[in-house]
Amino acid sequence: MTNNRKYISFAFWILAAVAIAAAIFAFSSQPAELSNETSKEMLHKLLELFLGEATDDLIRQYNHPLRKVAHFTLYAMLGFSLTGVFQHQRRVHKLPLAVIASAAFAALDELHQRFVEGRGPQVSDVLLDTAGAATGAILMALMLLLLYRSAENN
Repeated sequence: MTNNRKYISFAFWILAAVAIAAAIFAFSSQPAELSNETSKEMLHKLLELFLGEATDDLIRQYNHPLRKVAHFTLYAMLGFSLTGVFQHQRRVHKLPLAVIASAAFAALDELHQRFVEGRGPQVSDVLLDTAGAATGAILMALMLLLLYRSAENN
């Protein structure tokens, strides 16, 4: 990869990681009631799209799991993008560093929620977020491995 392409790739992954972190922070800055209503609205749309109906019972049943899936997914995206950032660093253990950075962000974000109306920090969310980040980091590492092997064969 040429230096110019490396710079563009590095900048892309930095911007992606910052955008994802900003989205996470924005979601966790919502007061509990607004956050809950936002997830219920999203769930309502998803249920109508996939099941053709969105009853109150279904929304009550699936709201909490949807919120946990959202946690996992956003942090998988963060772990993925941070692994993309760290791929450009020499002599760095990219995958563990991406997971550690994501876990630190998750812990700080949970602490931040202590100061948001109706919300509070949960260790279980940090663990879930870290699992999501590890999944995203592993996926990116595998993708990079496949790309490098493909480039070597060409």
